[in-house]
Amino acid sequence: MLTAFHGDARVLLREMPTGTADCIVTDVPYRTISGGNRTVVNGCSGMLSKNDGKIFAENDIKFRDYMHDLFRVLRDPGHLYLMVNFHNLETALAEIRRNGFEIHNLLVARKQNATPNRWYMKNVEYVILARKGAAFPINNCGDMTCHDWVNPVGKKSHPTEKSVALMRRYIENSTQPGEVVLDPFMGTGATGMACKESGRSFIGFELSEEYYSIACRRMRLMPR
Repeated sequence: MLTAFHGDARVLLREMPTGTADCIVTDVPYRTISGGNRTVVNGCSGMLSKNDGKIFAENDIKFRDYMHDLFRVLRDPGHLYLMVNFHNLETALAEIRRNGFEIHNLLVARKQNATPNRWYMKNVEYVILARKGAAFPINNCGDMTCHDWVNPVGKKSHPTEKSVALMRRYIENSTQPGEVVLDPFMGTGATGMACKESGRSFIGFELSEEYYSIACRRMRLMPR
């Protein structure tokens, strides 16, 4: 079953019963930096024309605004996959630990394209794997911490759209068929689509009406 809700995750999470989700897989909002401006130095420049750290208005949402409820709604034991950039990695790790999670690993997803930067081109994204409760192994213990994935490029449904195959990898490693996966910042529904492909149930939240509608269409859900 795939279920999507239009609304603020900080509010909707508080309404969820404790232990609802068997796993959480999410690309959370956070402030970004461009690595510089468009001034060219030694042939290099930053990506953004202005370095204000925001792609969306919701980038002002803080990890502390929702991390307690992520811990509460995750079952015990359960896994959390939280995507973050290097600039916010230290803060995210600290907040995850502060709210009761234990850190298992830092995964590195290597993309086929790169973001311009004057201090090495950025061609990876970081995924924190944390747990609630007792440790348990992933389903494919031969999987690696660094893996390649095809990043959507060109015309995308969302500026930070993720690969369905990447989401499916995490979901299938940390859940069994029929279990519930939560994505409180679902964007245009890549995690939900991965759940549908892998036979998992899905609960997703999205604040943007535009992206919520796209996600519903992509997952063939009627808006609620």
